[in-house]
Amino acid sequence: MVVVAAKVTPRGVLVPRSLIATWGNVREVEIERHADTVIIRPKPAEVAPWRGQVIGKMKAAGLIEDLSWPEPLVVSPEARARLTEKLSLGKPLSELIMEDREEYA
Repeated sequence: MVVVAAKVTPRGVLVPRSLIATWGNVREVEIERHADTVIIRPKPAEVAPWRGQVIGKMKAAGLIEDLSWPEPLVVSPEARARLTEKLSLGKPLSELIMEDREEYA
């Protein structure tokens, strides 16, 4: 089993592209929910059969490059708390913006 550093956002669950790199050029995935697991797999392609050949030739010619997606840094809760404390000092950004705009009113 592979352990993945996923990130939950309002847009959904983000996982590194490197996780699905072995699937090739996947544009869409299917998600199947079970009682205790979620299965993510490539959606069957409904594209022209020559598409993969064209992409392969473009990669061989150096026209397309697969870029790696670096793993997110793992930050301990203590480090997050220190950073939160450090960044919360001073006035809120909204107040600074309002003060700056008063000069132009």
